[in-house]
Amino acid sequence: SQTITIKEIIWLLGGILFSFISIIINAYAWKLLVNNIGCYSNSLNIMKVFINTNIFKYFPGGIWHFVSRYKSLRLYFSTEKSLESILLEPLLMLVAGLIFVPLGSGNLSVSILCWSSTLLFLNGFRGFIIKNLRAMKANIFNSKDELNTRSLFPDKNNISMKIFYPYKPLFVESAFIIVRYFGFLCCINAFSLGSLISHSELISCFSLAWIIGLVVPAAPGGMGVFESAILFRLGSEIPEGPLLAALLCYRLVVMLSDILSALIYPFKRLLRV
Repeated sequence: SQTITIKEIIWLLGGILFSFISIIINAYAWKLLVNNIGCYSNSLNIMKVFINTNIFKYFPGGIWHFVSRYKSLRLYFSTEKSLESILLEPLLMLVAGLIFVPLGSGNLSVSILCWSSTLLFLNGFRGFIIKNLRAMKANIFNSKDELNTRSLFPDKNNISMKIFYPYKPLFVESAFIIVRYFGFLCCINAFSLGSLISHSELISCFSLAWIIGLVVPAAPGGMGVFESAILFRLGSEIPEGPLLAALLCYRLVVMLSDILSALIYPFKRLLRV
């Protein structure tokens, strides 16, 4: 019963634009994170590596974008630094998303729990997390890249402890969440649902659903998981038909923006020719 007119198409095009920009911001946040742990190289375009491999998250298994980035980094940096760069990125995204979750609840305990996640990047916590994530994920990188498993477990002294708190990466990653939310909001407004719920509650719900899609294994790009979380949270507050249409369109918007971003560097190369 939903109709798509010029008005809806304009909103959806706005969603594609915001989602496309969010990928660029996300790539820049990862670049800052890689630099933060002491990895600098003028020969490697970090943002290009991120953008070119981002589309691989839709491949079965949901880990190929990480594996591809790891292979690129390992050509320029040590094994432990490369692995740390990969393992810290989802953690950065998780913490940035949790910052916005309390906005729609007003619950003090939820706020404390979510905002205290920023402490995970303190040196002591970071070293502990990296050590355990290495142990959990070593088999993935070992099997995909024919590495000696022992090479993924350097001495404790090699873990990046003497590094600054990643203020800039976290700030930019938070900007990524906001811009990503604007893309989602465009799809919500395309079906006239924006006036039925406050922005604070909507961004809270969006952030929580996005986090769930991020952490659930074997869900490429959070596909299906994100939509289910939104429906579970907002299904009783918003008409289900328009909400389903908005979620379907948002998934198409995100996939189109991922495809467009993957064409950036091939298109630039084509223009040079």
